[in-house]
Amino acid sequence: MKTKFKQTGMLISGTLLLSACVGQPNIPKVTEKEVLKYETQYLKEYEKIKQDYKDNTIIKWIQASNKKEPCKMFVGTSIENDRTKDSDYKVFWDGQCKNGYAYGLGREFERGTLTDMEAIAIYSGKKEEPQYYIQKYNLQNVRIEGDLTKGYIVRTIIDDKNMNFNIRYQYGYFSHDKSKPVLITNSSPLNNNISYIKGYPNFAYQILDFQNNEFDNRLWEMDTLNSNHKIHGYSLALFKQKYRKGGEFLNGTMIKEVDIPYNYYQKTMSIWNEIKQAGQKAIQAQNKALLVKKQYKKKICKDNVKVDFIDNDEYKAICHEDEYYAKLKQKIVTKLAQIEKQKQAKRTQQQQERLIQARELEAQAAQRRAAAAETANFNQSMQNFNQNMQMQQLNNNLMMNNLMPKRYDVYIH
Repeated sequence: MKTKFKQTGMLISGTLLLSACVGQPNIPKVTEKEVLKYETQYLKEYEKIKQDYKDNTIIKWIQASNKKEPCKMFVGTSIENDRTKDSDYKVFWDGQCKNGYAYGLGREFERGTLTDMEAIAIYSGKKEEPQYYIQKYNLQNVRIEGDLTKGYIVRTIIDDKNMNFNIRYQYGYFSHDKSKPVLITNSSPLNNNISYIKGYPNFAYQILDFQNNEFDNRLWEMDTLNSNHKIHGYSLALFKQKYRKGGEFLNGTMIKEVDIPYNYYQKTMSIWNEIKQAGQKAIQAQNKALLVKKQYKKKICKDNVKVDFIDNDEYKAICHEDEYYAKLKQKIVTKLAQIEKQKQAKRTQQQQERLIQARELEAQAAQRRAAAAETANFNQSMQNFNQNMQMQQLNNNLMMNNLMPKRYDVYIH
């Protein structure tokens, strides 16, 4: 069974917290060369990693434990962690055999200590790697569907432990080695945020999409992450109010706010489109894989088909997936109802905060109006007082003028 794909968690970094709009005079501008200095160094390191890379994958052809005739099966494992050396390890095949190898459409099962996997594959009846369409890791509750040979897959991860239900999807291009970066979209029906990753062994571009998050004022954010999944380099965020902000980070800490050139915005869009295209290919490959599974189920989902190499009910569980998915859907609906209740509480809280803020602003405005009115009244009183004083002075002058004797001057020419 192919085991080259390793589970990777969703990479979510801290938010880009900046205080002023790009374009203000006090925000330093950086050149495109300056912005690219981190990834230039990262890519140099990556070239060396590729040159020094040694694939530790080993291929074994192991006889199917449930077959009496020669029927070897493909098993991909690693030198450091070779599960086939486990004394309890066994591999089973429910398909046909030809020329000493597994043949045709069938399902293989791996069992052992901490090993419980199954896969739907098509074997050629030769010593050739089969075409895998679906893998299922029962202990981890992880399902992989798509073209596993080319690396375009959809991975479904379900966490149903301790009453903390969660489901998420990772889809896109997963490289088998370090020769190409992974292109992964991370999403969940229980989360409004989506993350897009273009990941190298030593760094990653991360785009966080907040378009459907009513509680976040960002539209999207582009980060450069180091191998510790911390922002190390330049970040660019576009806000729903249609302004953008940029910053330079060192190991997760912003050291300065900067005005990032528009070309970096275009670079973000290019990377984003690259990841989205890989996601579309993965979904197309998944659709084909589901058709292969449908054909396989027609083959084994019959009352007269029984096996004895594993529990028959466990073997036939794939035939009753509709029941499983109906229960899964109900869990999603229940969880969404809980989330909506939390959102409504947050909306109510925000509305109350806005009302309080509006009342405070109105009170402040009323105080300003009262102060302005008081000032106006005072000014008017002073103006009236000055006018009264002027009239009084005029009256006094007239009175004094009437009391004084008149004098006539005669001019003789």
